[in-house]
Amino acid sequence: MTGPVRERATGRGGDGCGCADEGRIALLSLGFALVAAVLVLVVVSASAVHLQRKRLYALADAAAAAAAGALDEGAYFTTGLDAGAVPLSDASVRAGAQEYVLGAGAVEVAGLRVAAGTGSPDGRTAVVVLTAVVVPPFAGLVPERFAGGVQLRASSRATARLEGFGTGAG
Repeated sequence: MTGPVRERATGRGGDGCGCADEGRIALLSLGFALVAAVLVLVVVSASAVHLQRKRLYALADAAAAAAAGALDEGAYFTTGLDAGAVPLSDASVRAGAQEYVLGAGAVEVAGLRVAAGTGSPDGRTAVVVLTAVVVPPFAGLVPERFAGGVQLRASSRATARLEGFGTGAG
């Protein structure tokens, strides 16, 4: 009589081996491991895109600083150096940014180009806009719209000032 009572109390078969539960923990562990692996790969891909974005911003800052010193010779010979700022034009800023990107930044970010919007809106400030397409390392794991790459855009502004201009210093 103890056999049937024990069977009802434990919910097991008559032999008490627990065979109905075998393998379920392994299957559950395998499922969790798969979810964790996919999560790690997605985080790695997102981190790679974020790092490329940071590189693009750093490159835009450096290109803007280089382009801010790109003197527009026509404006210089016409107006001189007013208010201690280097006179700039859209063409001189674009050429300075292009030269910097080709010389220094081409290795840092793949698919890099100087975009529309690069120039000088006020004749004193250099605005540099860079774009790049970054393909995530595990592109098969990201949604279809990002599998072809993520379009990144960075812009930066810089103004070159002449210290001590017209004061007899330096």
